[in-house]
Amino acid sequence: MYLKSFISIVVVVASACSSALAQLAPPPPPPPDKPSISLSPAVIMGKGNFGQGLTQTLTLSNNTGADLGFELLAQDMIVKDGKRVYVPAGELPDSIAATAVFSQKKILVKAHTSGSVELRLTIPAKTDIRAIVAVFHGTDVLPTSSGNVGMTASLSALITFNLSENVNVKTEPVQVTPASASANMTITQWLNNSGTEPVLPEGTAAVLNEKGSLVGKANFLQQRLLPGERQQFVAEFPDQLPPGNYRAMCSFQFEGKTQTSSVDFKVP
Repeated sequence: MYLKSFISIVVVVASACSSALAQLAPPPPPPPDKPSISLSPAVIMGKGNFGQGLTQTLTLSNNTGADLGFELLAQDMIVKDGKRVYVPAGELPDSIAATAVFSQKKILVKAHTSGSVELRLTIPAKTDIRAIVAVFHGTDVLPTSSGNVGMTASLSALITFNLSENVNVKTEPVQVTPASASANMTITQWLNNSGTEPVLPEGTAAVLNEKGSLVGKANFLQQRLLPGERQQFVAEFPDQLPPGNYRAMCSFQFEGKTQTSSVDFKVP
C-alpha cells in the first residue's frame, strides 16, 4: 500500500511540473510571411476631360529576401476581337501611354522594403483610348523552386479614364443553372460595354417565388468592362429551393444608370 501511494504522488507531481512548464514556455512564433511582390494601387479610375493631366504615385513592396530592379514603362490597352490587347506607347494614334512621364525610369527596391515612383499623364485633346497600364518590368532573374529556370517579376497598374457621358451597357438573356449534388445554383448574364467609357457594374440577382415574394438574393462578381468588352457575370445562389416555379430578377447599376432583366425557371 505504501509503495502504490508513493508512485501516485510522483505521477501527480510530475504532471503538475509539466503543466507549469507548459504555461511558462513562450508561444511558438508565427509562421513567416511568404515571399511576395505587390503594387499599390493596382487599379486607378480617372475621370475628367480631354486635355487634362493626371499625377499618380505608385508603390511597389518587395517582401522577398533579394534586392530587385525594375524598369518603368507605359502601354496603351484596347479591346480587339473581344480581348484586351497591350500596345506599346506611341503605336496608336493619340496614344495616352506616349505622354507618360515617370519620376524615375529605373528603380531598385531592396529586400523587405518598398519604393515609390510618380507617374504623370496628359490626356490628348482627342483620343479613343480609355485605359493604359503602368508596368514595373523586372530586370533581375529570380530562382524557382526547381532551381533550373529563372523568372523575372513584372507587375502593372491599370489606369482607366472616363472622359464623356457616353456610358452604355447592353445585357443579354439571363441564364439559370440548377443546383447539383456538388454545386450551388448559379445565375449568369453577359454584359457588353457598347459605350465609349469604362464601366464597373454592380449587380444583384433576386429570386422570387410564384407569388412574387422574395426568397433570396445573391451578388454578381464585380468586373470592369472596357469599351467594346463583353464579359459573363456570375452570381452563386447558396440556398436550396423547394420544388416550384421561380423568377430571377437581375439588376446592374453603373454611372447612375440601372439595367434590369429577368427569367422564369422551375425547380423540379
